[in-house]
Amino acid sequence: MIFPNRLALSAMAGINDWKFISRFDVGFGILGGFNADKKSNEAALKVVQRGRKEFVFGNPVKEIEHNLKMLEDFGGIVGINVRAFSDEGYADVSKLAGEYGAILEINAHCRQKEFTEIGCGQALLYEQERLAKIVERTSKFAEVSVKIRGGLDIDYLGLSSRIFESGAAMIHLDAMIPGGKADLKLVELISGLGNVVGNNSVRSAEDARKMIDAGARLVSIARGVLEDERIFDRLLEDELLASKVEVR
Repeated sequence: MIFPNRLALSAMAGINDWKFISRFDVGFGILGGFNADKKSNEAALKVVQRGRKEFVFGNPVKEIEHNLKMLEDFGGIVGINVRAFSDEGYADVSKLAGEYGAILEINAHCRQKEFTEIGCGQALLYEQERLAKIVERTSKFAEVSVKIRGGLDIDYLGLSSRIFESGAAMIHLDAMIPGGKADLKLVELISGLGNVVGNNSVRSAEDARKMIDAGARLVSIARGVLEDERIFDRLLEDELLASKVEVR
């Protein structure tokens, strides 16, 4: 996979549809988070009822495909961040991703209780055998990334090794540290095993370069773009960040 630059727009539930992603000149634009089956959609409805943004689709696969079709002329590579109660939900979207040359991003990151209670999002970090089986199954149809969260009391070396061994092309790491800033040591640790998209506290070219110096192949931003819509334009003024990168 060749990304036209080293910048990624990280998934934001209820925000990152095709219209939003089309606004940014990023090498990796990630749709979603989307919910791929009935139970994950029901969880999303509960989240909406308490005031958070979510995508809720009557026919998830059909709506995801619509988003992919609308991004066929997008300049970068498209990702699809997905939560599902059933393993079948991930498989369905991975087949679609493969058809459109997109990357399936398994959401093992979301910490909203409505999702974790049904085994979605961050709950997968504590069900590592299931996560490995999902990666193994879905990677037969499309390139796979797994979005994980740092700052937890888990064996990240063992977890990441298992994810890569199961067939994932990348780990998208929210390198959070309770209290703020990014855990660059964790970025370095996981980058020693495979391809990493580094995320958390990137607000400048200096922040992004620190991620890359720690070993990340790409650097992603989520909420930062809501605070500054021109952040990607500014970062692309940096020669390194604007350069192509190949991920194998």
